[in-house]
Amino acid sequence: MKISMKDLRGWTCDHPYPRTLATIGGASICSMLALELPSNHELWNMQPGPALLELMLIFCLLSLLFYLPRRRKTPAIAGVVALAAIGIAEYFVITFKSMPIQPGDLFALSTAATVAGSYTYELSPYCFMGLAAAAAGIALIARIPRDICGRGPRRANGAAPASGAEASSTTASVEPVAESTASTAPATSDTTSPAPAPSGESHEKPESKLPLSVDRRTALIAGAALGAQAFISYYDLLGIKLHTWKPLDSYYSQGFLPTFISSAQKMVPPKPKHYSGSEAAATIKRLAGRWSAGAHGIADPARKAAVAQFDELQPSVVCIMNESFADLSIFNGLGCGYKGPERFKAIDDALLQGVSYMSAFGAGTCNSEFEFLTGHSMAYLGAGVYPFMTYNLEPTENLARQFKKLGYRAVAMHPNHATNWNRENVFADMGFDEFLSIEDFAGAPELCRKVTDAATYDKCLEVLRQSDKPVFIHDVTMQNHSAYDTGLVPPDQQLNLALEGVSDKVVTWTDEYCSLMEASDVAFADFLKKLRALDRPVVVVMYGDHQPFFTDRYNDLYFTDEDEATHTERIWQTRYVVWANYDVAGNAQASEELDTSIDNVGALALNAIGAPLTAYQRARLQNRTHMPAINVVGTQDAHGTWHTAEAKDLPAKTADARDRLERMQYRKLFDHAGSVFSTHKQTSANETDPNAAPGADA
Repeated sequence: MKISMKDLRGWTCDHPYPRTLATIGGASICSMLALELPSNHELWNMQPGPALLELMLIFCLLSLLFYLPRRRKTPAIAGVVALAAIGIAEYFVITFKSMPIQPGDLFALSTAATVAGSYTYELSPYCFMGLAAAAAGIALIARIPRDICGRGPRRANGAAPASGAEASSTTASVEPVAESTASTAPATSDTTSPAPAPSGESHEKPESKLPLSVDRRTALIAGAALGAQAFISYYDLLGIKLHTWKPLDSYYSQGFLPTFISSAQKMVPPKPKHYSGSEAAATIKRLAGRWSAGAHGIADPARKAAVAQFDELQPSVVCIMNESFADLSIFNGLGCGYKGPERFKAIDDALLQGVSYMSAFGAGTCNSEFEFLTGHSMAYLGAGVYPFMTYNLEPTENLARQFKKLGYRAVAMHPNHATNWNRENVFADMGFDEFLSIEDFAGAPELCRKVTDAATYDKCLEVLRQSDKPVFIHDVTMQNHSAYDTGLVPPDQQLNLALEGVSDKVVTWTDEYCSLMEASDVAFADFLKKLRALDRPVVVVMYGDHQPFFTDRYNDLYFTDEDEATHTERIWQTRYVVWANYDVAGNAQASEELDTSIDNVGALALNAIGAPLTAYQRARLQNRTHMPAINVVGTQDAHGTWHTAEAKDLPAKTADARDRLERMQYRKLFDHAGSVFSTHKQTSANETDPNAAPGADA
């Protein structure tokens, strides 16, 4: 069939299809503004390519929602509302975490719900601007004429509108170019009249020079365009990358949807280049042997003495991951001479202590937990991934299973829901014998509606006293968890620091957080005092999981002229300590300062007390020679210089160490016969009071 330009122009002018697409295009622009404006206040600085890509994705989505159900406004309006809701949610997540919404967060919605009720929610002017844009988008869709949609126009004579089938048929095809005006001759005897059509039917078919099924073709094209995104590498092909050291900048410059999709595509653990399982296993064996034969290995007299003592004593080991425990004095004393947790920093008889570089900031507790317990680094998994929620950890070596092989009892405790971060399943997969959760802390003292650190330390002492065999305890505290504007700190414990250069909101957060930290510092000092008097050998490893979410404000305020890697790493660090209540053979216990990443701390602690090390742990310690620390945002070389995660100018030996570790970790974490992804999913969680039972009212 030939189609002339005249026909095409006539169809374009007369048919509602182009006008409808233009309307959806306008609604798409409004929806994009609703998505971005609440948190992205410099929208005009977005990169043109990603901006157009995001607009195209939204346009395809709204087109699909409108045309797939045969031109219905409601689904398309729901799409606009959903994008606006994501924009508002993004604003609050950034406000309370200083991090954008990332793919892994979708697996942790239940966990997020448990603390959602403790925050104060206030919409900013930019949120209202986003909502206004969404309202404009809804208005545009709502104004699509009734006769263009799945129902015909209202009839003035009160007759019923055409049936859905008739309306759809009429509007799904183009309008006839011309309507016959010839009069119909009456039937004659020599003319055969066609059989009368059944009621409601007609033999007449509208002529169309454009044989289009608009609804189906538009929905098909839009759906195909959206589906094709699964086969396009946003990272490699489009260059849309999440820069882990500044994820917010990535979201702001590339748009929410493109950056989120790029991150989601990276959740499938990539196999290292030139990976060979046998070669990775050989590397582990070679490095482990090199460490054993080296200065700190079995030939070291101090190490040999510690090993002999450990075999005889078998001390219990208490590992404390303290919620948001951090030393904020590193930020120029907060401008007011703040000294941080002074009792913690004054410990002078520790086996080891120092800075622990983390792969979590403001939130993401389980990633610090994962790194410490397994000795694996998030650097090779990426930001926005939560292994507890995503990956199958049952085959993975970890400290709990390691101590159980030595005859220990393994106990985990956390004074909150067992469902949070999927711990109920992960701890079982890791081999813990018992998990004490919120139900086991009934009646425990609270501070700001959360069970105190002191209460968990008392529980640790209870477990130690009741167990005849050595115990490995993994204690995840809750006291210092945000929010920090509850106003529930007792007046005699409330700090009021002389803070300057930050907003009133940040002042409130800082004062309450530092008040909680003071209580935490006192509680830990008291715990060590009680352990000194305990008549059994105990080793304590304590570290903070991440800094509170607002410290980037102080980092940017007081450190303005330094390289990006150094600047970024300051907010991705906490501190750790390894301490024993007995004299460890071969160790001066003079609080030796050793900075490292948290994935190394477990192996370093075991080495310090003479405990057996796995081949992988020994290989990790040997690999530290040229790469002392690594986390999700950077790599530290042997000279102590930090490089961003994507830096190409690493010293050769550091680059080799990084590549080696990637292959070794992939071998231990993913190269097994079982499924890579977890089949044990998180169940219910409370959506109001974090200390109430799941499903209970606040």
